Amino acid sequence: MGGPNNQTMAVSENQIDKPYYELVFVVLVYRNIEVLRQFFASLGLSCSYRVIVVNNFCNQGTEDACQALADENGADFISLPNKGFGAGNNTGCQYAMDHYQYRFLILSNSDIIIQDINTLSQMDDRKAVYAADVRMENGHRQNPHLPFRIGLYLNLLDLSYRWKSSVLMSVAFAFNRMLREMVIAWTKVNGGKMVRIFSAHGSFIILTYQAVLKLSPIFHEDMFLYNEELYLAHRCKLLQIPVYYVPQLKITHLEGASSTIQSNAWKNHEDSYRVLSSWMRDNNFL
Repeated sequence: MGGPNNQTMAVSENQIDKPYYELVFVVLVYRNIEVLRQFFASLGLSCSYRVIVVNNFCNQGTEDACQALADENGADFISLPNKGFGAGNNTGCQYAMDHYQYRFLILSNSDIIIQDINTLSQMDDRKAVYAADVRMENGHRQNPHLPFRIGLYLNLLDLSYRWKSSVLMSVAFAFNRMLREMVIAWTKVNGGKMVRIFSAHGSFIILTYQAVLKLSPIFHEDMFLYNEELYLAHRCKLLQIPVYYVPQLKITHLEGASSTIQSNAWKNHEDSYRVLSSWMRDNNFL
C-alpha cells in the first residue's frame, strides 16, 4: 500500500534504483484477518508508505482471505509456514531490504490501530530503535517494555522459568510495571520528551534504515514466540544502537498479551527463554 509522494532513491551505483517510502510496515498475521482490516483502516498517513503483509499459515481459508485483503489495500503479500514471530518478521524485513529504500521500518502486529505517528517525520533517522506509546484497549501501557536493564528483574525472570513459577513471573512483571510507570511519570514532568530505555514492546517496533542494516537478521528464529523483545534489546546494547520511548507516537494494541502466563503458552515461553539465555551466556550477558 502506498501513500502520496512516493519517489525513487538510488541504492548504489551498481544496483537498480528501488522505490523509496518514508515508512515500510511489516505486518505479521496469524489467523485473525478482521484485525488486519482494522489496521489498514487506521493508515490515514500523509507521508509515503508501503505495507508488507506476512501471513504465518494457519489454514487455506485464512490464507486466501489474508491475500485478498492485502491485494485490496495494495500491499505486498508473503505466505510462510508458521515458524513463529522471529522467522515471520525476519522474512518481511529481508523483503523490505531487497525491494525498497525507506527512512523507517515498522514491525507491527496485525492487531494494531495507529492513532498518531506524525512525530516520526521529525525523528532522527540515524541508527536507532523507537518505541511508541502502545496502550491496550483498557488503557494499560506496554511501553517502555523494559525501561532499564536491571538484574533483579532478569533474575526473577530466570528463576520463574527454572522453577516453572507463574507467581515469580507475576512478581517480575509487577516490578517492571512499577519501573514503567516511573518512566512515564518522568516523561510527563519533562514535557513529553523522548527518553532512552532498554527495550521496546514487540507489538510495534520502529527501526531506522541504518539500525536494520546493523541488526539484520533482527530476531533469533529458534525463539518461536515470547521474549523476542529482550533478545532485540540485548543485541541493540551489544551493537550500541540506542532505544527510545517516544510518548507522542500513539498506538492502540487490541489484543495485548496478558501479564500472566496461561498453561498452554508456558512451553513457548520456556523454550524461547532457553534460547535467549544460551545466547546471553555466549555474549557475556550472564
